[in-house]
Amino acid sequence: MLNWRKFIVTGALATTLTFSSISALAVSFDDVSSNEASITKLVSLGVVVNNGANFNPDKGLTRQEFAEISSRIMTLSAPKTVKISDVKNNAAVTKAVGAGILTVNSKGQFKPKNAITYSDLARGLAYGLGFKKSWSNRPIDHLYFLERKGVLSIDTDLDAVVTREDAAVAVDNFMTVSDSYTKASGIVDRVTGNVLIVKTDSGSASYKINSKASLFMDEQAASQGNLAKGTDVNFILNKKGEVAYLTGNGLEVFDGNLGYAGGNLTFNGAAKNFKLNAVVVALPNNAAVPFTYTEFSNYASKAGVSFGGTLYSNTATDEITMLEAYVSKVANRVFTVSNGKVTYDFADVALKAQTFTMSEEATYTLLEGEKGETKTTKTLAELTALQASGKVLKGTLVAGADGLGLSLEFTATAPAAK
Repeated sequence: MLNWRKFIVTGALATTLTFSSISALAVSFDDVSSNEASITKLVSLGVVVNNGANFNPDKGLTRQEFAEISSRIMTLSAPKTVKISDVKNNAAVTKAVGAGILTVNSKGQFKPKNAITYSDLARGLAYGLGFKKSWSNRPIDHLYFLERKGVLSIDTDLDAVVTREDAAVAVDNFMTVSDSYTKASGIVDRVTGNVLIVKTDSGSASYKINSKASLFMDEQAASQGNLAKGTDVNFILNKKGEVAYLTGNGLEVFDGNLGYAGGNLTFNGAAKNFKLNAVVVALPNNAAVPFTYTEFSNYASKAGVSFGGTLYSNTATDEITMLEAYVSKVANRVFTVSNGKVTYDFADVALKAQTFTMSEEATYTLLEGEKGETKTTKTLAELTALQASGKVLKGTLVAGADGLGLSLEFTATAPAAK
């Protein structure tokens, strides 16, 4: 009987399951304590440009900064003629003014270092989401439009200065609503260097992790070392197709008896929800041979094989994201002995043979008599000799979590007459 254990893998604990401990969080700010996800996401994607360890979240977003952000999140055409007296050779400002997102005063001044107001922000984001100038030029109508879209609250003070933090939240909402993010997802198989390999519904996929990527596990800033194998992750890609922003949840881990019944994976007899793109680890007795969930279910349901092992589940959804099984028992089947290893053939159920290296402390018991009541201890060499003499070996093997055979009870009979 296997012992049952359960624990949560999050934060630092996740590093015990990972294949990489490379780099700390690339985008992180000393002065950001709220809305960190929105801020770091936009900086990682290059939507907001920021240098240094501070983001200055309470500082007003300048008109030039908003013009440059607008040029990155909207498709703006260069106007034929725009006269701006205090800004030279800035395409983003020229396009923003030409599109009506921002305006110049009667002297043609843009005032690039002045902070924008919510009236400016609402007009720009509303235009970006399809609001037509012909509909209205009233700031409150821009705000109503954005409130219905889920970008800004109707309680917003249109005359107030927009802080850099609040601007990041609004722009993040804008990009979500406009479906501007290139999203992907999968279950972590491994991290090799700066390459993330995940299992998806259609197979495996590899993505380079950008050096400025923002990673969050359980809504906390994380590093690549926290990307444990089996972690269900969602991520956003930059224009180069690299991971720029990633979120995931911790893993809940269960050790116990594994099985398959009624079309479901079972843990200690209880059905579990297995995610179709979950990672399935190779069996330890044949570690170089890939192992699939279909094979697991067939061995368990058709071949009388018992399994123990570990299940990893998403703490947010309770779905099994990784199966790490080992054969705990093969019951009453014909086997052969070769080079100190025991091999069971499963050709009768169209499955691969399974070979076990026997532990140095393994026991071998020959069962004789009508009901196997006579038991004689044997050595592996004696099993080999029995096989060489023409005997058919059939029996039950018990194995450990390391894949080594621990005990073998068997019969040795003459082959059936042809």
